[in-house]
Amino acid sequence: MAVWLRKIQKKNPQDLTKSKWYLTQEKSWNVGFKDISKEIEGRSAISLGDVQSVLSNLVEVLPTFLKLGQSVNLEGFGSFRVSVSSEGAATPRGA
Repeated sequence: MAVWLRKIQKKNPQDLTKSKWYLTQEKSWNVGFKDISKEIEGRSAISLGDVQSVLSNLVEVLPTFLKLGQSVNLEGFGSFRVSVSSEGAATPRGA
């Protein structure tokens, strides 16, 4: 699978005289729910309506597991989990 990349230059917000180059992914176009559903329909014996139903249920069920603190692994596609980050605080109340 090829990923299109491009180089961009970003200035340091704390010192606008300095900048660095970074690689970023080139975005070509958006693919929506219906596009994915039609692609899956064309590769299987399942109707468009059935594909859309399964994908809709996946979108509804996935957050349920994530809210329970579980990690969801869809083999061949990716793993999903909730991630939290915060700044350190001097006291528990400040966190």
